[in-house]
Amino acid sequence: MQIFHTRSRPRVTRALLSERREPPEHAAHVTGDVEIDEHVVWIDLLNPSREEELRLEEKLKLLLPTREDMDEIEASSRLYMEDGAAFMTALVGFFGGQDHLQSGPITFVLSRGRLITIRYIEPTSFKLFTDHIERQPGLCVTGTETFLNLLDVLIDRTADLIEKTANGIDELSRVIFNPRRKENLESVLADLGDAQNDIAKIRDSLLSLLRLTVFANGLEKDVTGLKGEEVRDFHERLKIMTQDVVSLSDHATYVTGNITFLLDAALGFINLEQNNIVRLISITSVIFLPLTLIASIYGMNFQAMPGLHSPEAFWIVVGVMAAITVGLLAWFKRRRWI
Repeated sequence: MQIFHTRSRPRVTRALLSERREPPEHAAHVTGDVEIDEHVVWIDLLNPSREEELRLEEKLKLLLPTREDMDEIEASSRLYMEDGAAFMTALVGFFGGQDHLQSGPITFVLSRGRLITIRYIEPTSFKLFTDHIERQPGLCVTGTETFLNLLDVLIDRTADLIEKTANGIDELSRVIFNPRRKENLESVLADLGDAQNDIAKIRDSLLSLLRLTVFANGLEKDVTGLKGEEVRDFHERLKIMTQDVVSLSDHATYVTGNITFLLDAALGFINLEQNNIVRLISITSVIFLPLTLIASIYGMNFQAMPGLHSPEAFWIVVGVMAAITVGLLAWFKRRRWI
């Protein structure tokens, strides 16, 4: 296996070379223009310039999609056949150094058993796959085999992202339903919004991967470069991947339901807290209403008021106020308002 790596600029063009039938035994890094011969099985374009794309198009006799083409959302723009090659674009979730999930398109071009990937993002799955190739060169024997193995890593990585999001949701659930919680529920709402954003991107990625696997399962052998039993194994693996993607989509839907439930629960607890505050204010107002009435009566400027000049009248009035307060509190307690 040989790896061509252009070091002269940040844009990278990497070609993985191997013999068609025997696993490669070594890897090398070279700079400059890449010679594309019959042994090239995978060309990985990372942030390619237009000049690089045009040069590669000339060598491969293919019209590669631009970044604008990859951003198209129509299925016909993401999955199509042209010049005997299959063009398949899928959304892939990644963090990219951010706190929350990002997503971006990656195009897979399968032409006569050779794989070409075009991407402007750096998901962890590609690094994991290249690391796997260094340990197991047999993963990159043919372009079609490389495509299947890379797709398998992408699906596994998506499953990891779902699991990570689900674990975060479980932690938020413990915070929300903890009667002695110290966290502000407003911050929990913000975390739930971030989790919903993550799971939405994951579901978009799974939908695009599902369409891709179904489309790839219909490719003819002249595109895949496979023969005999290899064709059957190719379709069988894609069928299993499709089932895996469907299962992950169901799990992502379940996580989305949990987020919706926790969002409703958090809003419900916030409403309860606000209602408790309003209820406390209302109870205080009701208690002070008769006391204020008594104080207002005795605050009127009349000379002939009963008990106005009696030394015992003050304590009698205070006792009446205390009795009213205790009576109201007992009534509220009986009605379970406090």
